[in-house]
Amino acid sequence: MKIPMKWLNEYTKIDMTPEEYARRMIMTGTAVEGWENTAKFTNVVVGRVLTCEMHPDSDHLHVCTVDVGQGEPLQIVCGAPNVAAGELVCCALEGAVLPGGTIKKGKIRGVESCGMLCSGPELDVPESLYPHCGDKGIIILNEDYPLGTPAGEVFGLGDDVIEYEILANRPDCLSVWGVARESASVLGEHFVMPEISFKETGKGTFDDYAKVRVEDETNCPRYCARIITNVKIGPSPKWMREYLHGAGMRSINNIVDITNFVMLETGHPMHAFDLSKVKDSTIVVRRAHEGEVLKTLDGKEHTLNGSMLVIADNENATGLAGSMGGEESEIVNDTASVLFECAAFERGNNRVTARTLGIRTESSGRFEKGVCAETCMEALDRACMLVEMLGCGEIVPSAYDHYPSPAPQKVITADANRIRRRIGVDVPTEKMEDILLSLNIDTEICGDTLTCTVPAYRQDIEGEADLSEEVLRMYGYDHIPSTLMTGVTMPGFRNEKQSFGMGIKKALVGMGFFEAQSFSFISPTWLTKLGLKEGDSRLSCVRIRNPLGEDTSVMRTTLVPSMLNSLSLNMNRGNESARLMEVSPVFLPRGEGELPEEHSRLVIGMYGDGADFYALKRVVMCLCDRYGLTPDVQAGGDDYYHPGRKAELSLRGGSVKLGTIGEIHPLIAEAFELSERAYVADIDAEALRACKVELGAVKPLPKFPAVSRDIALLVDEEVGAGTLLKAIYKAAGKLCEDVKLFDVYRGERLGAGKKSLAFSIYFRSPDHTLTDAEINAAMDKIISSTAKSFGASIRA
Repeated sequence: MKIPMKWLNEYTKIDMTPEEYARRMIMTGTAVEGWENTAKFTNVVVGRVLTCEMHPDSDHLHVCTVDVGQGEPLQIVCGAPNVAAGELVCCALEGAVLPGGTIKKGKIRGVESCGMLCSGPELDVPESLYPHCGDKGIIILNEDYPLGTPAGEVFGLGDDVIEYEILANRPDCLSVWGVARESASVLGEHFVMPEISFKETGKGTFDDYAKVRVEDETNCPRYCARIITNVKIGPSPKWMREYLHGAGMRSINNIVDITNFVMLETGHPMHAFDLSKVKDSTIVVRRAHEGEVLKTLDGKEHTLNGSMLVIADNENATGLAGSMGGEESEIVNDTASVLFECAAFERGNNRVTARTLGIRTESSGRFEKGVCAETCMEALDRACMLVEMLGCGEIVPSAYDHYPSPAPQKVITADANRIRRRIGVDVPTEKMEDILLSLNIDTEICGDTLTCTVPAYRQDIEGEADLSEEVLRMYGYDHIPSTLMTGVTMPGFRNEKQSFGMGIKKALVGMGFFEAQSFSFISPTWLTKLGLKEGDSRLSCVRIRNPLGEDTSVMRTTLVPSMLNSLSLNMNRGNESARLMEVSPVFLPRGEGELPEEHSRLVIGMYGDGADFYALKRVVMCLCDRYGLTPDVQAGGDDYYHPGRKAELSLRGGSVKLGTIGEIHPLIAEAFELSERAYVADIDAEALRACKVELGAVKPLPKFPAVSRDIALLVDEEVGAGTLLKAIYKAAGKLCEDVKLFDVYRGERLGAGKKSLAFSIYFRSPDHTLTDAEINAAMDKIISSTAKSFGASIRA
């Protein structure tokens, strides 16, 4: 919020530089963002054009002599079409600094020019501050000013404007009066409130001109209105335009300017209705009808819902309560009767409405933080006083004031000793009283008990803690004694789940993988490209209410699309191979209104040299072995895998689904722009953690040698190598130490639908050297068991 210091000085004395003033305010809790001077130029004065002749070498330039009250007239070349002898103008002297640069003496087409006659844009003077013809010509001054008068004085520029950052807890400071009160308390000065008085010269009473009906008292606790007749629309006086400009607002006309002036001065947003445009002269404060359309003053149409509060007539909404008026009741040049509105609207409803419709105005910002209902009539009377002062209308006797539930006077009893303990500073009780009185909080002392009557506009003060804050900030934060920081440092640590995830990452990094990190928000089209079947639970995603875009609109239920995009990116950037992994949560929706379930998963992706189905399987099996697990591997998996190169992994006899591995289906690879074969494993990290087996005692090195035997079994094509390996291991008994597959052969000699699987079987006894008889017995059991279970035979 911007406030000119000249405006503040009308209500309290500020006799110091802006720097010192800002420092004092900041140290007592009022944030000052900065300050600037309203004059964007220097060394520009009032001058009179004595002569104006055509330039000898130009058809549009003029050679003028200008008296600036400094002795000899200046010769200035000017190209403005409206320059003429006798006119009073703004003259930039040599060395003047303007927004566009510095003025220097020079020659224009051979004729010397010792300055410049200025237009409004060249001085950065808006038309709303002083009427001019813009960039079509120079400023012609309509009033009579002494020659040499600084132009800043003519336009009311040159004052310092302070910019404040008012937080939500101090809505009273969103006004000139509020900041002036605060400044007076900080600087030890008096706040001088203007005496509000006016004469009711209009005819009749309020009820003769308008009727008001408040249907929603919850969202409109107070509504005040007055009628102004015989309105004379015109420009506002210079002093009002000057203050509005300094506060960052544009002057429109006297009636509208009065409402904006009162809002800035008192903190109460106001609105003026053209009474002739209000149907049946009736104002209704109600909720909007569902789907009702309102065209606001900015020319935009808004579709309203039933929660929004509107100001309406008997037929349609004419304004959005607390945000912006409607175009229908706008003040125009021929407006003759005006209804002034000053109300208090519920802050929560106003904030939701403004956010929903995307409307942000000075009014909505104040109502969102809270407007004091107690002082509505005071602000309305101030507006009437200004109407009388400007002579722009007649105030009709009586006013409308609907205030069914006045707020009770707020009285707080506080203990001075508790305040001292709370703030950690030994402030005398009498000093507390002085501080609170300076803040217009009536305070009485009885021993160490303070009885405080809080003014209505201080809505932020609710209890003893708030009074403690007021005492401390005004007494000075520099009085808080300095103490060394004490405390016990607590080393950070990872919980068991985090440690397990780090273990997975370290293991895979040791196998040559790099960690990838991707967003938890994905595009729903990624799941479509993955080719999941209808009804798949992974298609049911948690949608983001306000996403940055469609590509980040849902929370992922699988990590596979993210990995495929990472592999695609590496391929398209020319990387010949990649080994990537990611351990991250997926988000599974729960019931309505509940947060999603976060489930940790591991995805592994690879392509390039050495990448194939078996390489990926080895990585997953090695990772599982790290946690003492040997998963069952069966053919199967999601449809986004190649139908002949995919497998499902399970634990505990198939009761726990661990995940899937495989080569990506060519159609899916094409959808994700994968230019070569890619392999992906999707593992349930939570299941892996739940099933892990802690390492037992370390076994001593074996003392007796191992014996190996090779066997090649002829089986049907559909018999899995892993299934047969497990059967061999089981049949071999306790002497079997390990079984490894070392060859797979298919050929015409074996017959159609047959294959040969060759295994190396390792035997060892912990307490003696094995004999041929023991080994042969074990091999016979293997042959008979596999023949019985799989129809296997020894390959000749």
